[in-house]
Formats: sequence, C-alpha cells, structure tokens
Amino acid sequence: MADKQPIQKTYLAVPYEQRQIADEAGALWDKKAKAWFVKGTEVPDTLKQFLPENQQEQPREDPRTAFANFLRDNGAKLQGLPEMDGKWHRIALAGDGKETNASYRGFLDGVPNGQFKNFKGDEVPLQWISKGDGLTQQEKHRLVAEAAQNREDRERERAKEQETTAKRAFGIWTNLKSWATPDNCPYLARKTVRGYGVKVADDGRMVVPLRDENGRIWSLQFVGDDKIYLKNGRKDGLFHTIDPGKDLESGRDKGDKLTIVIGEGYATGADVHKATNLPTAIAFDGDNLVATAKAVREKFPKANLLIAADDDHHLPNRNPPLPNKGLKCAQRAAEAVGGKVLAPSFTPAEKERGATDWNDLKQFRGEKGLLTALRDSFVQMQREQARGLGKEKGLGRELERSR
Repeated sequence: MADKQPIQKTYLAVPYEQRQIADEAGALWDKKAKAWFVKGTEVPDTLKQFLPENQQEQPREDPRTAFANFLRDNGAKLQGLPEMDGKWHRIALAGDGKETNASYRGFLDGVPNGQFKNFKGDEVPLQWISKGDGLTQQEKHRLVAEAAQNREDRERERAKEQETTAKRAFGIWTNLKSWATPDNCPYLARKTVRGYGVKVADDGRMVVPLRDENGRIWSLQFVGDDKIYLKNGRKDGLFHTIDPGKDLESGRDKGDKLTIVIGEGYATGADVHKATNLPTAIAFDGDNLVATAKAVREKFPKANLLIAADDDHHLPNRNPPLPNKGLKCAQRAAEAVGGKVLAPSFTPAEKERGATDWNDLKQFRGEKGLLTALRDSFVQMQREQARGLGKEKGLGRELERSR
C-alpha cells in the first residue's frame, strides 16, 4: 500500500505586520520553512497579494544567485539555486559523481551570507558575504516563500518519481524467480557468503530489495562488479533485513532482549549475522546508516542496536587527509539511536592489502578468525562503555554459542 501523500502547499510572502490578515484568511504557518502557506493550489483573493510573483519590489541582487556562483567557483556541483535556510546541506564536488564530499549553508537574515565546507580540503569553512545591502523585509519574505515553494515542488515531484520506481521495483522483483546462491551468483561466491532474501538476475547479478520498516519495496540494488540502483528510486531510511529466524516479526514483545545489528554492505551483514545469529539490517552505504538506524529504532524502541562499522583507514592517509568515513558514519548512527559500534581491527598487512570491513577480515582470517575479532571488538566496546552497558548482552550470548 502506498504511503500517504503529503498535502500540497502554496507558499506566501506575508510581512510580519500583516500576519493577522493571513491567519484570518485561513493561511497556515510552516515552522520548518518559516513561511505562510495555504493548502492546495487555490489561493483566496484576500491572500493573492502575498503570492511571491505579485510582490512589486525586486531585490537589487538575488543573494541566492550570488551564493550559487560562489559555491560553483569553489568546486561545488550545484543544480539550480542553493537552499538558504540556515541548515547544512550535503553536496557533491565537480568530478566526484554522486559522492557528497562537501556541505554548505546560507542565511538571508540581515546581510545575506553563507559557508562552504570541502571535506577534501581545508576543514575551515569558506565564508561568503553578499556585496549588496541587506534585504528589505519584503524582499526577504518573497525569497523565503519562493524557496519554500521550490522545495515543496521538488519534494512532491521526487515523491511521484519514487512511487513510480517503487511499482517498477515490485514488478521486477516479483518476476525474478531464482534466489541468489553462491552457485548462481558470482558476487556471493567471491565474498563467500550465503544469500539471505536476495535474488539473482539473468546476468548473474545479485538483486537486493530496499524496503521500509513496514516491508514495502521501494527500489532494488543490483550487485556485480559494481553496485547500481533503479533510477529515481528512494534509498534514505530503507534497508534489507537478514532475519531467517523471523525474530523481527515478533520483536515488539521482546523489549531489550532483542539485539539488532546494522551494517553498510550486504557481505558484512551476511557474515556478522552468520557469526552471531542476530537479525541484521543492511543500510547499503555509510550515508544511509543514520536514517536506517532511526527507522529500526522507531520500529523497535527498546532493542539493543549494534552498528557493524567499516574502517576506511586509508582516507586519513590521503593528501589532503579525509575523515574515516566508515567509522564516523557508524559513530553518528550509534549516537543517533543510543547504540554501540562494533569496529573491525586490522593488522598493518591487512590494511596494506585493502581490508576495510568485516567481510574482508573474514577473507583473511576465516570464520573462526571473524568470531575471535567480533569477540575482541565486543570486549573493547564494553571497556570503552564501562558505564551503563547492562543492555549489551545479546551479542555476547550469541558469540558464546558460536564457540
């Protein structure tokens, strides 16, 4: 069943001193966008004067355009105008594909200004300040309303595209008849892991469904030599579960006796699940760990959540150095949901050969070595979190059973 679609909004540029007119005419205040709006596209005659296109005063310089030029001049890959709502927005750098290795935020209050962070370069944000005078209140209200309307329109269009992709994904998934195994799927054979709830395409690629917390499929990941997703599909907060024991189906009644592992990639999740026998959620990449952890936490508010981290130890050694994305994403996810991080520890030789995740560790040390490393990581986690660790028993019990 499709998710309930949000109401359509038409935003208005209402000056503060005229807010009572808007309120009495039925307009509503959007706290997030900090702008007035009416439901739907029909605007009462009393409120048409507040439509952005009906504002007579035009800004001497649109600060969004100036800030956009600043971002592009410093390497940002920006489509359209930037969001100037005071919040940080992740963005790609030119030539980096879909990787979001930069971030910006902009302000319209007073003299328009903004900041830009390039995570591949200097950690100190670059500063931008508008060369023009500060915006008048009318200009500010107009720009805020325009930005809110553009964001609303983009989100609505994106929701439509994601809904279309979800239907396509369901059709493709239903028509795939074979479950993936190491015998028919080169990826599983190469990673030496089993197939848990994944199928195989005609060309041998593993197909992984991206589901929400209610089990609905929104998109598909195709895994072979590379990993690709259906175009215009949703990913944020979606995951794939490895749960052959059906623990999650009755998990609401288990309270804090339920322990769930969350990891980035399929191979890591499959290995950790096999070693621990714990239900596992695959977030697909580090950028989706926080959203996945929050979705799992909402579904299972009392469960113990363990984040099986990747260790991108090579990134801090680059010139210029980059953050260890795998560890940082895992730490952010754990902090967001009150979970704990299970991080692999590699030898210098393993690092030299490119090991970054739990599956890599198993490839070098075997399944017994993986068990030992998981126990060591669990003990280290207990030492670092000496206080308040009463809940983190699920993994310890399962590891003891695996001896």
